[in-house]
Amino acid sequence: MQDTSWSGEGVVSTILDRIRATARVELVYGEERKVGDKVIIPVAAVAYTFGGGGGGGAGSGPHNGHNPGAMSEDMGAGVGGGGGGGGSVRVQPVGVLEVTEDETRLVPILDWTRIITTALTGAAAVIIVRAIFRRR
Repeated sequence: MQDTSWSGEGVVSTILDRIRATARVELVYGEERKVGDKVIIPVAAVAYTFGGGGGGGAGSGPHNGHNPGAMSEDMGAGVGGGGGGGGSVRVQPVGVLEVTEDETRLVPILDWTRIITTALTGAAAVIIVRAIFRRR
């Protein structure tokens, strides 16, 4: 019988259990703060990325897919197994909820680094495409 802690199913199950334990609304909505007559609540986007897998194998003797010359005839059956997994959590600020007596509005946070990087990448792509078509 295979030990489920090393199986792919066991690894993924363990990762999912950890995600369930940490996936809380507090990751998206931060602690509110009162500023004058307004209440400010930070808002973030949360992204989970994970993967896992496992493997196993069994072979007998020198002809189990390996180089026959590398193993002697008297070697017994080989058993193998393994598993692994990993993941990450990304929390990125999106904006703040601004709550007053009259209204609630979302004030977005602009990521200027991402905007400038995207613009420069787009401009470089246009220059490269134009250079390729000019040569023809």
